[in-house]
Amino acid sequence: MTTTIRDRVQDHIVAVHAPDLAGETIPDDYDLVETGVVDSLALLELVEWIQEAFGVSAIDTEVTPADLSSIGAITAFVRDRTPQASEATRPAG
Repeated sequence: MTTTIRDRVQDHIVAVHAPDLAGETIPDDYDLVETGVVDSLALLELVEWIQEAFGVSAIDTEVTPADLSSIGAITAFVRDRTPQASEATRPAG
């Protein structure tokens, strides 16, 4: 079984920022900032997590709040910056 980038992003958002959404599928366009799921401090944490989880260097690229505004945006941000990444990124577990 493999885990997609999107699944990993949602799992992290739920575990760290929105435990009340556990067990739900969050729509790709659900605005995490506008709904208060993440704030400015959480955006910094997300950048750090993305760097660690996917090997994306935020120093080498410009990151905007729009890049982190939704699960779909974060997934696209990671995909665009990891050319070797396929949708299935690693075995689950």
